[in-house]
Amino acid sequence: MPPLAAPARRGAVATWLAIGALLVLLGALAWGLNQRLYATQEAIAQRLQQTQTHAIEARTIASQNAQAVRDLAGKLAVLQSQVQDLAAQREALQQLVQQLAKTRDDAFLGQTADLIGLAQQQAELSGSLRPLIDTLRSSLQRLQRAGTPRALLVARAVQADLTRLKAAVVPDVPVAAQRLDQLAAMVDGLQPLGSAQPPGSEPEPAASAPPATGWRAWLGRLGGAAWQQLRKLFTVTRVDNPQALLASPSQQEFLRANLKLRVLNARLDLLSRNAVAYASDMRDIRRALLTQFNTGRPSAQLALALAAQVAEVDLTAQPAAHLQSLQVLSGLGLGSD
Repeated sequence: MPPLAAPARRGAVATWLAIGALLVLLGALAWGLNQRLYATQEAIAQRLQQTQTHAIEARTIASQNAQAVRDLAGKLAVLQSQVQDLAAQREALQQLVQQLAKTRDDAFLGQTADLIGLAQQQAELSGSLRPLIDTLRSSLQRLQRAGTPRALLVARAVQADLTRLKAAVVPDVPVAAQRLDQLAAMVDGLQPLGSAQPPGSEPEPAASAPPATGWRAWLGRLGGAAWQQLRKLFTVTRVDNPQALLASPSQQEFLRANLKLRVLNARLDLLSRNAVAYASDMRDIRRALLTQFNTGRPSAQLALALAAQVAEVDLTAQPAAHLQSLQVLSGLGLGSD
């Protein structure tokens, strides 16, 4: 063998050894990579499985949420329907309450109008404002306690009526009617001008003299009786109307009845507040007393004085005739003006 063969073989062996080592290294590297690939695949598979599990859970949760949303939507629709029903019921209840309040207010104000109207009629018939003032005062208190807008509006009108009536001057009709009754009762005792002797004896007042005794007393009584009989035979009367002396006794009774009828008519006019007819009747009564009866007698003078007093009653003053409160209530559709 030549001397160069040994080194060549050694170089070849080293090369093959290097190639083997390289192959071993490549195999180890490939095996390591394969192991890592398997591990990676296994991790990826596990993660895919977890992801699928999570996706299934998510789909389940989403399905449950969708069902819950559908349930909530149904419940919300039911609640909205109930809310609408409650709103409609509340509105109906409010309308019912308003109608009841208005009905109660109307009934209260209508009762107030009736009370004031009755008190006004009583005041017009009796001629006294006291019942009307008391009714207005109590109505004012009730209206102020009610406190509703319409009640307060009527209360202001009632207050104005109270202020006006308290300052008003009212004719005293009851006293005037009583005096007319007295005048009617005095008619039968009046002496017509055509009568020589009054129908009722009016004794002369006795003279204050010391009582006499004996024949002087007897002579005084005899002279007094003769004087009384003589006075009955003659009567001196001033007559402005000569026809009054021609009246017969029956006509004189007719004069008294006619005068009494005029007095009763005047009383009716007074109670009915007929101012024109009342003034006319009182003028006729005074004219009849002056022209048809003996005004020199005390009874006729008293009758003239009563007639003059009663004639001064002014029936045109009627403060209870027009009440602002009744006008306001009539404007609200309650009561009558």
